[in-house]
Amino acid sequence: MVPPLRDLMDSGVFSEAETRAIVTRRRESEYLLRRRVARKADFLRYIESELALERLRALHTKKIMFETNDETTKMKTTMIRRSVLR
Repeated sequence: MVPPLRDLMDSGVFSEAETRAIVTRRRESEYLLRRRVARKADFLRYIESELALERLRALHTKKIMFETNDETTKMKTTMIRRSVLR
């Protein structure tokens, strides 16, 4: 598991089941992007899921009043967007 997700799980922002679901969703999205010819719709769906994850993280964080570093999600979304332009 990637360290940022581990931190969110350890801090109580996401449960272990939620973290597993996030990892599974990311893995499936990245498999779709590794096709011979990746579709724009796959990139857009992946970006939307990362943005939805960021909104969910913000809600959970607000609920438990815990500040986390959301830079990793922003970096991940930026990397996906740059991949579209290649």
